Amino acid sequence: MVREGIRRDVPIPYYYQLGQLLRQEIEVGFLLPNSPIPSEYELCATYGVSRTVVRQALGDLVAEGLLYRVKGKGTFVAPRKLEEKFVQRSDGFYREMTARGLTVTTAVLEQRVVPPPPHVRQALRLAEGDGVIKLDRLRSIDGNILLFVQTYVPAVLCPDLADADLSSGSLYALLRERYGLSVASGTRTVEAVLAHPPLTALLGVARGNPLLKIDSISFMADGRPLEYYEAWHRGDRSKLEIEMVVDSESVSPSAGRGAPEGRGTRGLATAMPSGYGVLSQSKEDGR
Repeated sequence: MVREGIRRDVPIPYYYQLGQLLRQEIEVGFLLPNSPIPSEYELCATYGVSRTVVRQALGDLVAEGLLYRVKGKGTFVAPRKLEEKFVQRSDGFYREMTARGLTVTTAVLEQRVVPPPPHVRQALRLAEGDGVIKLDRLRSIDGNILLFVQTYVPAVLCPDLADADLSSGSLYALLRERYGLSVASGTRTVEAVLAHPPLTALLGVARGNPLLKIDSISFMADGRPLEYYEAWHRGDRSKLEIEMVVDSESVSPSAGRGAPEGRGTRGLATAMPSGYGVLSQSKEDGR
């Protein structure tokens, strides 16, 4: 690969140009994940810029998650973030990842019948005294820990789920095949949170590192809640793709001029994880 140089004839800051050039080298595979990047001295000599320019460019790429630093060793290319669709299919996370040829491993940390916490009881519309199957799972992709998820399913719907093998395969596939329970719709919220114990130990991150937290309620075709879960994704390894779904019945004949306010789409199109508000969207999937 022939490296491009810094353009001196345009009013674009040198640090920004250098950052874009390094980003391109990462995207095309010239700089591989977990490999060290050239030293500050080498970058200065290669691109004819000052050390201040190099440090600002590298700092920006570290902040974006494209590079990471190891004290005493240098700066390295970060592993590519795993993209996960915000609108998935009925087999959910496991099916989506394995369809890409990725290996999903699950460590089941807790699997038993418990009284639901108040917010879970409300989400699942349970009566006092109703129990839930609580599943705590740590999920990895190709050996790299990606997320910790706490799942709650009404015990009355599948009382022996507490004894099922959930160390492999899809929970949704098991619910469908063994109990005849399928997800028809649901809602999710996504927010940026900071890592704290015990998540720091579970996910292998430092306190205060960014995480993506997803809360989800899934419903069956008759409107009854089937599952509630909370999932914490490592922010440095996750990227959510949000799919916009057009409601054809609400599209105006003058579609090219945009749909009327409040009509025309089901979903949100926004960048993740850079958005720090709480997002909500209908879904077709599960985990």
